[in-house]
Amino acid sequence: MKSITAILAAALLMPPAVGYAQSLGDLAKKEKERREKVKEEAKVITNSDTSKYRNGPVTTGSLPVPAASEKPTSEKPAAQAAGQTKADKPESDEPTDLEGRTESYWRETMGDARKKVTELENMGNVLNLRLNDLQNRFYKESDGFQQQAIQREIQKTLYEQDKTREDLAKARELLRDLEKEARKSGALPGWIAGKNP
Repeated sequence: MKSITAILAAALLMPPAVGYAQSLGDLAKKEKERREKVKEEAKVITNSDTSKYRNGPVTTGSLPVPAASEKPTSEKPAAQAAGQTKADKPESDEPTDLEGRTESYWRETMGDARKKVTELENMGNVLNLRLNDLQNRFYKESDGFQQQAIQREIQKTLYEQDKTREDLAKARELLRDLEKEARKSGALPGWIAGKNP
């Protein structure tokens, strides 16, 4: 904690705020100018978007455009040096569906969806076993205070069980929707089945 004298000394060393104050109008004008200078909006990618951009090229900024008088340093023609028409990543010979999504995309996406369903099913089984154990302990216990504590754990487990059932239903629905989407986009059945080649 700072002492009062240190705070007062720091306040005395600070320049007066009156000479440095800006009006709200000046700040708004500066912000408007700053926003006009920004050419593109930044693209925000959330966790739900990661599957779309999984195999795409990664860029973190834009390179400065060389002046017209400068010659490209590479031996490529000027048209290719200024901007390539194809993506920077090498082309693969992996088969794709009608939407351009690869076999590995579908195998990974379907595998992740199946894994989520399996995890939730296992969690439901664990909660059933835990609930049975708690109920057995409740009826064996003769102390009222201990029974109340066990009853609270039973209620908590029942809540977790309901939440897991809801999550499992959503995960199964998502898996069905992914299978429909894959079929509509022309993905081969082997890609959806989840068996590795």
